[in-house]
Amino acid sequence: MSAPDLPVPTETAWLPWCLSESPETSPHPGALPPIPAGGDGWLIVPERGQLADCHTDLQAVSRWLARQKDNPLTLEAYRHEIERFLLWLGLARGKALSEATGEDISLFDDLLQYPERWPQWYGERYPRFDPRWRPWTRKLSARSRHEALTTVERCYAWLIKQGYLRYNPFEVSAVRLRTPRTAAVQERYLDARLWQAVLAQVQAMPQATAPQRARYHRTRWVVMALYALLARASEFCSARMGDLVAIRRPSGVQWWWQVRGKHRTEADAPDQVPIPPALIEELSRYRNHLGLSPLPEPGETTPMVVSLYPKREGWAPVNRSTLWRVVKQVFTATADTIEADDPDGAAHLRAASPHWLRHTGITHRIDEGLGLKEAQALSRHRSLKDLGTYAHADRDALYARVAGWRALPAAELGEAP
Repeated sequence: MSAPDLPVPTETAWLPWCLSESPETSPHPGALPPIPAGGDGWLIVPERGQLADCHTDLQAVSRWLARQKDNPLTLEAYRHEIERFLLWLGLARGKALSEATGEDISLFDDLLQYPERWPQWYGERYPRFDPRWRPWTRKLSARSRHEALTTVERCYAWLIKQGYLRYNPFEVSAVRLRTPRTAAVQERYLDARLWQAVLAQVQAMPQATAPQRARYHRTRWVVMALYALLARASEFCSARMGDLVAIRRPSGVQWWWQVRGKHRTEADAPDQVPIPPALIEELSRYRNHLGLSPLPEPGETTPMVVSLYPKREGWAPVNRSTLWRVVKQVFTATADTIEADDPDGAAHLRAASPHWLRHTGITHRIDEGLGLKEAQALSRHRSLKDLGTYAHADRDALYARVAGWRALPAAELGEAP
C-alpha cells in the first residue's frame, strides 16, 4: 500500500497576500503580479527536516510567522518585512526564498539604502488596493533598515534550524548586521510651542455640519488619548473602551488602562497605565458625541476609536492607516497655519507621525520632573537606557554650562580687526 499524501498545511493564512482564488487576480497589494511560491530551490534540503509537509517556500515562511501568533505586534512587524522582501525577490530577481544567493541579499540591502537606484519600488503612500501602492514610501533610517534585514535573516536562520534549508545566503553576502547606535537625544517629538499649536488647530476644526462634527470629535479624542496614554498606534487601534477600568481608592475613583502592548502576549497579565482625570473628561465628551453613556461599562467591547459613522458601519474600529491619516491631517494643517511665522516648526510637523505623540507625551513628562523609573512604568519601555534620550532638560543644562564660553577677540590673536 502506498503512503497517503501528506496534507497541505493551511498556515498560509498568515500570508493572505500570497493567496488568490482567481489566476487573473493578483494576490498582492498594489495589483503586483504573482511571485514564485518556491519549493525546489537550490537551498532546500531534500528531506526538508521538520517541515517535510511544507511543499512551498511560502508555506514554510508561514510556519515561521505562526510562531508569533500570540504576539500580534511582532507578527505584524515580521509579516510586513518578509512580505516586502519576498515581493522584491520574486518580481525584481525572479526567485523564490529558497533560490536566493548572497548577491540577492546584497542587492536587497542596496534597495533599502539607495531608493534612487530602485525608483519603481518606491512611491507615495496609497491604500494597499490602489495600483499605485508600492512597498516603500521613502528611504529607511539606519535602524529601520537594520530591522528589515534582521527580520529576513531570522527567517532564513529558523528555516535552516528546522532542516528546511541548507545555507543562509546572508553569510556570503556583503551585508553586515551591526545594530546601529541610537541617537543621544530623541528628536521625534513636538516641543511645548508646537504642541500648543496642534491643540489650537484641533480646537479650530469646523463643526457646522454633522460630518465636520464627527471628524472634530474623533480627531480630538485620538490626539488627546495618544498623548496622555503614551499609547502606540497599534495598541490604541486594537483596544476596547472596556479596557479602561475604574478602581475605587480612599482618595477617590481612579481610572487605569489595561493594555497588552509590545513584548506582551494574551497569556501575559496586562500592563496598568494610570489615566489622567482630564482624559476621562475627553472620553466622556467623545462618548457623548457617539450617543453612549459618559463612562464605559466593565467589559464593554466598543472600540477605543470608531469609524465616523458607527451606527451605520457597525461600530467598526479604525485601522492604523486611518489613524495615521487622522493625525497627519492635523499636523499638516497646523504646519500650514504656522508656515509664515515658523517655517522650521512647520517642516518638523510635516515630518511627524502619530508615534510622535507618544514621544511628545514622554518628553513633556520627563521635562516636567517625572523620574525615569516612573516614566518607564507609564510608557512601558523595556529599558531605562532608552528613556535617557527623552531627558532634554539634562542636555539643556549641559549646554548652558558651555554656552558662556567666550573666544579671544580677533585682535588679540594677531588678526586684523
